[in-house]
Amino acid sequence: TLEFGEIKPIEDHLWPLQASEGTVFYVHNVGSSIYVLDKGKKVIAIKSWDGEINYFRCFADALYFSTRANKIYKATFDPPGKIQTTFIRDLKNGETLHAFMLISRKINGKEV
Repeated sequence: TLEFGEIKPIEDHLWPLQASEGTVFYVHNVGSSIYVLDKGKKVIAIKSWDGEINYFRCFADALYFSTRANKIYKATFDPPGKIQTTFIRDLKNGETLHAFMLISRKINGKEV
């Protein structure tokens, strides 16, 4: 039986999120940092993104996150000691970013 619960920070503004292959990403959205623990050693992502992290969620084997600069990024863990971050795209004019990294936009006056 699977049980799902609300994601809660483990300390102020530090959120653990697990990717499908087992990697746990720790996101500190106020300090705008990302790290993983690899065999007890903290591996910190080199900040290559623009702005502070505001939304984030794991899908498949990666962490996807957006910044207050309206940009979307992907982070993957490359053992034994690197977090690779990739710029995906800018949020387009008229798009709205929601929790869980969902994006909507208006088409013919309706938000889809």
